[in-house]
Amino acid sequence: MSETEKKAESVEMTGKSGKTEDKNDKLKKKKKPQKRYNLPRHKFWFAIGKPLTMAFLKIKANFKRTKNNLSKRPYMILCNHACDLDPLMVINSVPGVVHALASDHLFKHPVFGKFVAHIASPIPIVRAQMDLKSIQEAMQVRKDGGSLLIFPEANCCFSSKTSYIAPSIAKLVKKFKMPLALFNVRGSYLTKPRWSNSWRKGKTSCELVRVIEPEELAKMSVDEIYDAICDALSFNEMEYQREAQIAFKGHDLLDGAERMLFQCPKCGRLMTMKSEGDSISCTECGYKVTMDRQGFFEGDEVIFDSFDKWDDWQREQAVKLVSEGNYDASGTEPVFITPKNELYKAKRAEKNVLIGEGSLALYSDRFVFDAENAIETDEEGNAVSVGAKQFVWKFDDITKLSCVHKNRIQIAVGEKEYFEIHSKTTYRSAYAYMIYFYCLKRHAQGKPLDFFGM
Repeated sequence: MSETEKKAESVEMTGKSGKTEDKNDKLKKKKKPQKRYNLPRHKFWFAIGKPLTMAFLKIKANFKRTKNNLSKRPYMILCNHACDLDPLMVINSVPGVVHALASDHLFKHPVFGKFVAHIASPIPIVRAQMDLKSIQEAMQVRKDGGSLLIFPEANCCFSSKTSYIAPSIAKLVKKFKMPLALFNVRGSYLTKPRWSNSWRKGKTSCELVRVIEPEELAKMSVDEIYDAICDALSFNEMEYQREAQIAFKGHDLLDGAERMLFQCPKCGRLMTMKSEGDSISCTECGYKVTMDRQGFFEGDEVIFDSFDKWDDWQREQAVKLVSEGNYDASGTEPVFITPKNELYKAKRAEKNVLIGEGSLALYSDRFVFDAENAIETDEEGNAVSVGAKQFVWKFDDITKLSCVHKNRIQIAVGEKEYFEIHSKTTYRSAYAYMIYFYCLKRHAQGKPLDFFGM
């Protein structure tokens, strides 16, 4: 073949290749991103799903739907949060399609996550807070004519009363300019407390407390909106139970309660409580109480007869220990340490990756995880064991710490990196770690010790 023919063939091949690349580029440009929010599809599934979930709630939680005067239009719906069934209770109490803000853990399940996303397209949030992407997706829901469901506590409460609500929720309400519907769920805490391994059946309901129209919201300040939200969502199930006296029937009523009741009220030791069946006792001093069908504690020497009172005391003890300096402020000795933990690297709406097992210690200024056999990923994406390794997170680098599920600690470092620490035992309380972390950090910053995250 002559030199000229070779050049001609080369040009021809290049031209064909270029055309192929141009076609691929055009296909990529024409390919539209998948739309998460499809109102006709969601209307179809909600029409089928509401009667089914209503029947499920009736069987599982003896749920009674309370009549309200909400019209068929989009709302921003806010509600207190005490149980995993709360979203279903709210959705069955309002008309139309409702998109809920949900923990990104829901989307990490390969089958269930995709199923729920297809039916209702919940908006994933990480670190128990909304990021820019979450807000953009919420704005899209508003544009498409759907209602938004938000639990401002960003987590199920551990004790029986409404947890801390961040003031930023009032700014969001003001920005969205939607009718605001404020609800209370009642009975769901004792149906399935967050810390519990078992269900019990009593009575549950979802009550509409207040509706604030956009015209009224426009006249209200952000502080006034925040106060209205806190007033409407404030609820203490144990105080409600003192009058209602509803019997909740089930088995192993206190199984897992040490996840929340982490300090013995008699000897004061931390993470020595152990549950069994309907009782919980201290492994150090033997203090023991049982739980009756109304959710109150009974026994020979009951110090606190309800979850809220016991929890208030635990929090007071944490504040007292930190404010009085009854710990090693130098950071040499840990405030407490627990073995048998699992450390995971986490990503938004993706499966967690195990990176080590070992002990977790809380010091005056940092968390320390000592992995016995850490796992790293090589350049080809393979898991490689690297032996013992220590992970340290300074309080100043932690942007948020929260509890996830029953007993997981989620640590956000900076804006994009976060970890989860699971426990193989129930006595290691993520709730205790969270309370003492916020006390120690706020004390170091010279701030009041009145916020314990969630």
